[in-house]
Amino acid sequence: MVFYIATMMQETVTIEQLITELFAMGKESGNGEELLSKFAARLQYAIGVDQISVKDAYQEKSELSGLEEFAINTGKPYVDNRLSGYSAFPELIRHYNLGFRSCMLLPVAIEGKPVLVATFLSKQEDRFDNALVSKLTLATELLAYQTVAKVERERSLSLAKYFDAAFNTYAPQMLIDRNGVVIRANKSASGLFGKTQREMVGRNVSEFFNVDGNMLYSLREGSAAEVRENGEQGRVYKATCGKINDRLSHLLLYDVTQLKELEEKVRLSERSSNEVFMLLAKDTTVLWSSGNVGKVLKLGLDEIVGRRLMDLAYDDKEFAGEVSSFGDTLTRQLRLNIGNDVTVDTKAVLVKNQFGGFSCTLSSNNIEKYVSAMQGALEGLVETASDAIFNIDALGYIRSVNSSAERLLNYTNSELSGSALVSLYADEESQQKLSSSLSLARNSGVIEHVFVNLRAKEGDAPIPCEQSIRGMVDSDNALVGYMITTKELATKMKLDQLEEDKEELDKKFIGMKEESDYKSQFFLNISHDLKTPLTSIYGYGKVLAGSSEGISDENRGYASIIANEADRLLQLINQILDVAKLESGRIKLDIKDVDFNALLKNQAIESLVEFAQKKGLEFDVSVDYSVPVVQADPNRLIQVLVNLIGNAIKFTEHGSIGVKISRAGKKSKFVKVEVIDTGSGVSKEDTKKLFKKFFQVQRKGLIMQEGSGTGLGLSIAKEIVNLHGGKIGVNSEVGKGSTFWFTLPISGKAKKKA
Repeated sequence: MVFYIATMMQETVTIEQLITELFAMGKESGNGEELLSKFAARLQYAIGVDQISVKDAYQEKSELSGLEEFAINTGKPYVDNRLSGYSAFPELIRHYNLGFRSCMLLPVAIEGKPVLVATFLSKQEDRFDNALVSKLTLATELLAYQTVAKVERERSLSLAKYFDAAFNTYAPQMLIDRNGVVIRANKSASGLFGKTQREMVGRNVSEFFNVDGNMLYSLREGSAAEVRENGEQGRVYKATCGKINDRLSHLLLYDVTQLKELEEKVRLSERSSNEVFMLLAKDTTVLWSSGNVGKVLKLGLDEIVGRRLMDLAYDDKEFAGEVSSFGDTLTRQLRLNIGNDVTVDTKAVLVKNQFGGFSCTLSSNNIEKYVSAMQGALEGLVETASDAIFNIDALGYIRSVNSSAERLLNYTNSELSGSALVSLYADEESQQKLSSSLSLARNSGVIEHVFVNLRAKEGDAPIPCEQSIRGMVDSDNALVGYMITTKELATKMKLDQLEEDKEELDKKFIGMKEESDYKSQFFLNISHDLKTPLTSIYGYGKVLAGSSEGISDENRGYASIIANEADRLLQLINQILDVAKLESGRIKLDIKDVDFNALLKNQAIESLVEFAQKKGLEFDVSVDYSVPVVQADPNRLIQVLVNLIGNAIKFTEHGSIGVKISRAGKKSKFVKVEVIDTGSGVSKEDTKKLFKKFFQVQRKGLIMQEGSGTGLGLSIAKEIVNLHGGKIGVNSEVGKGSTFWFTLPISGKAKKKA
């Protein structure tokens, strides 16, 4: 770390003042680098030299120059008050060329280890006398002690963080006193017992394990012991206890429950005449085998241990590749050559274990043939059964399941084959029931009415079931597996509830449909009844407004208002009729070939264009060359376009209106129509209601007639677009305009789906 400070004014300062300030800087500085920087600045200001550099030799000695190395090696101050262009050190020549005439280097070492070297430069000759050298030597030595203290404190903090990181790993760890009281526990240890880290502190380990503090204290010399978690089915851990000091110990726990279960499986396999259990290395070398290996392979323990399984199955070229690439479990038939061209047909189940190799169950194919024959005889019954049926081996691994089990648990037969049945049980109580039931069935043959909870592949809720477990034996009365029949208890309850829900929904649907039909019929009847007199009122009003004789100008104005309001009511009634017909399905589309270039020249649309231009708005129409002729009802499309363009003009006082027609995508089978304006825009809240009947956006600030609009135009447009099989929507922002858009299928076939 090097710090160069610009020239400052000199002040009168005593060594006592410098020392006092140095200690104050040490308290204020966060690290050694900051302390060196502050002190160099203060020192230069105090003594009035032109430049000071301080280098850290405690951690970064490799960056020192030759002159600085020389000063550190001698361990004495180096002073040159008459710099010249001739020197043995290039650094001094470089200082001279930069205009400096006096130089002093002060090296500092603590207990023989270099800590720092300070370089002082002045443009005056004879700047560094003995008194100043002594004063600065004392100051830099104190600075060095402060720096070392800072560096070592940072290292201590780093070591503490490293210990915290190592302590908070997946392995359960605790700090305990010599009586076994927990001083600190990591998250893994607290999670193991379902308590917070704060709740763990102050408890004795004997609350959690069948061990006391004295036993753990005896392990401090490096030995280990197995401890069991308190409870009937507690997990087994290997405990090691390391000494930290006379008072504290570090307890580390490794879960060896799986290893114990492995031992139990070995014990069971040795009692079977048809299955042998092996531990294999990664290359399938047999590391250990159960003692009954001779019953299956006709080989002794000394003949099988050390040989590779894939060498015995040398005729099976695919086996080696499968061993290196399978997931967690591999099940396959193997023909093993045990010597002298004698072969044994076997079935091997390989499961990856925590030791980096495989746990292998090797069974005689004779028993496999026996089980296959039995399964063949029962295949029709099992597959057509409504109950879920599991066929498992003597060690609890699934051989096969029927289709009802696949539907119940959402697994395929291939996914379950070779996996442990206990993994399908949803809770510890159910797993314990399975274990005890298998033990009883092993002796008595059949166990019934076992109530358990299973879990599906992607389901959180447990599945309540009733199981019957039957042990299966071969001709020698040796256990070969189990058949487990499972009845799902929740199915009937779910079906009954669904049937009740369906009946309730049917009643609601019929009532809503009747209500909707009555409403639609009412709209049709009342609209027809109103339309006839309103047509007469509109006609007579237009006649009176256009008459020039026998009527005053004032009455003629009243007649004009009557005609205009009657016309507005007629438009409202026509829109209500359209809504009622659309809802009741009475409107049928008149599908024709529609060319948008020709459609946009319709008189109704051109009159809107003229109105927009008279209002001072620019109007632009764009039809992309890729837009084909579409199958649609042209009159209904004009109705939608007139509504959208009319609204755009109505809500735009300045700017432009644009109609853009293009394909919805390069390979899309839809055409997209957009009406774009620069008007007042619509809020996000209002866009959610725009296409609902009778909803109108507030027109505050717009130059419009009061009361215009019915709130039905957009809902009618939506029904027409939906009837074509398209979609309609809006993108808008208040004050920045709106883009109303809708899509249409090119072929017109989408309307059938809609």
